[in-house]
Amino acid sequence: MTYKKLPELDILRIVSILIVVILIHIPNDYAYSFYIDLEPYTGFFLHTLGIHVAMGSFAFISGFGLYLNKKNRNIDTFEKLGAFLKKRFFRIFPLYWVALILFLIFLGYSNMDFMYLLAHFMGLQIIVAPIFGPPILTLWFIGIIVIYYLIFIFLSFLGSIKRIIPASIAILFLFAFLNIFFGLVEYRFFYYYLIFIAGIIAANIYTSPQYNRIKERIINRQKVIPLIIALGVAVLSFILYQFLTQYCFSTFNSEYGTTHLRLILDQNPGFIESAIAILSVDMIIMTYIVFMISSCHFLIVAFRLLLPKCNIGLIFSIIAYSTYCVYLFHRVFLILYTEILMDIFDLAIYERLEFNIVLLFVPFIFLFSYLIQKFSDWVLKLPSKLKSKKP
Repeated sequence: MTYKKLPELDILRIVSILIVVILIHIPNDYAYSFYIDLEPYTGFFLHTLGIHVAMGSFAFISGFGLYLNKKNRNIDTFEKLGAFLKKRFFRIFPLYWVALILFLIFLGYSNMDFMYLLAHFMGLQIIVAPIFGPPILTLWFIGIIVIYYLIFIFLSFLGSIKRIIPASIAILFLFAFLNIFFGLVEYRFFYYYLIFIAGIIAANIYTSPQYNRIKERIINRQKVIPLIIALGVAVLSFILYQFLTQYCFSTFNSEYGTTHLRLILDQNPGFIESAIAILSVDMIIMTYIVFMISSCHFLIVAFRLLLPKCNIGLIFSIIAYSTYCVYLFHRVFLILYTEILMDIFDLAIYERLEFNIVLLFVPFIFLFSYLIQKFSDWVLKLPSKLKSKKP
């Protein structure tokens, strides 16, 4: 069976990048009092958890997407390994290297230690970050994804999901060992690792014959049943999400005096306490992902029942196509936009009452990112096109 691209995941990807740009970076950089003026719980809900659910969603989608592609399962030959590495390399690194150069120029990283810069160049900064210091803003997540992809190769070699699950747990303990005894592997690797594995497991369930038989039986009996199930799951997951959020907020504050995982881990609470704190946030991320996917599924199915001839998935696919470039370049875009507004139009965009004008630039970030991604894909495909035209 061939599995089409899921619009639910495209929407989740789009919402996640909007959280990063609109809820995290723009308020942080252009409205310093925005979160200060909010209630502590509201700030925790929007900002602290915002970055976790956004990055966690990206990790989940990565794991799900990798396993969903049948060619990525059972990478047990050098030919399969080479094809996988080639595809992932050209998908990640060329644009990542462009972003890295721009960050060195525009964000003041030009004096970075050469060895640390080399680690960034190779996408391995997360491994050595505890030795050299915090990795480059934004690009730290690319380092995490690179490591996750390398782990996926080993897990894929194992084949069966029954082997993948215990092996993934063993790998987690291996990286924890490297962190505790050798001071390697930055803490953010552990935030989203289990979410990445959950994406692999979810894709395995989604592609399983048992799941497809159950889905076909439900659809054949009554088309409205998937709507009811999706709505029910969305409501229950949202309630659980709210409960877990409030529980973590009160628990973290009472036990550690902060709700930021990094500050909690800086207190060296111990392995078990650290694991519980990370797992608590992971549970929040997973309930958010379930809520988003089930809600989007409900809306998409309902829309298709009303307008069966409209390809709504294509719209979200086009927008989601640009999200990787949006993530890589949005900081640089905002810096350039800031210079234009301040130097040419003389706007005080750092004032609370005027920073909203920055939001007007968000659609242009998506547009420019879409064009950059298109151009990149065209350049990467050019050698094969020229080769095919040769007599």
